[in-house]
Amino acid sequence: MSPPIVTDAICLTVQTFSETSKIAVLYTRLWGRISVIAKGANRPKSQFSGHLEPLSVAECVIYKKPTERLQLLASCRSTQPWLPLTTSLERAAYAFAVCEFLYRHTYEGQDGELFNLAAGTLESLAHLPDNQMARQFWSFLLSALEYLGFRPVFDHCDRCGRRPEEGKKVMFDTAEGKIICRNCRRDEGRPRIISPGALNELKTRQSQPILDDNEAPLPASVLDEIAASVSDFATYHLGGGRLRSLEFAYRMTATG
Repeated sequence: MSPPIVTDAICLTVQTFSETSKIAVLYTRLWGRISVIAKGANRPKSQFSGHLEPLSVAECVIYKKPTERLQLLASCRSTQPWLPLTTSLERAAYAFAVCEFLYRHTYEGQDGELFNLAAGTLESLAHLPDNQMARQFWSFLLSALEYLGFRPVFDHCDRCGRRPEEGKKVMFDTAEGKIICRNCRRDEGRPRIISPGALNELKTRQSQPILDDNEAPLPASVLDEIAASVSDFATYHLGGGRLRSLEFAYRMTATG
């Protein structure tokens, strides 16, 4: 048997496999998304209890065999508390939306930067105020799309090359992932008109995806523009419809 390897991982899903064991899907720093079996995890005094849980970020010891689809998880130790993510249904929904995105749109393959982004987002969601959680999620999604090869361009008009005029609205083509100035506007593509405030936020989040604690909340109208633009961009390039966890977060916001 190959020697065990230690890697950080985010637990995306867990399900019972047998009377004593569980299967989990992890997003790891070293290998991307993999499936593991945790033998003995269903026992009352299992070492995995409280550590191998959805939303948990843990240090995992894994016996990795390249020819196997199911790897052996020898142990895991939580390194980032997951209970704060469950203090409200809305907070949990946004956190699960991060995990659902990784589950649906990633695969096995090394991508430590995307792991860092996801783990940092979960840590941020654990303590951000309620009115900043949606903003943090859309920031995560915008940056995650870049790591998957889809980086939108917000600095200049795709047609004339000029930078957007200060204080003027622009059109964002969610299919091309590029902005179009007012002078070059045409009735084609998948356009969304965005305000200067939304454009500045999108540009900021590309270089600073994790929110600072002292950032002032965005106006609701600006956040709605960002959500619509990033959602359309993601749906066009990744397909698969909207994340179910995100839909639940919206319902919690509407009833809150």
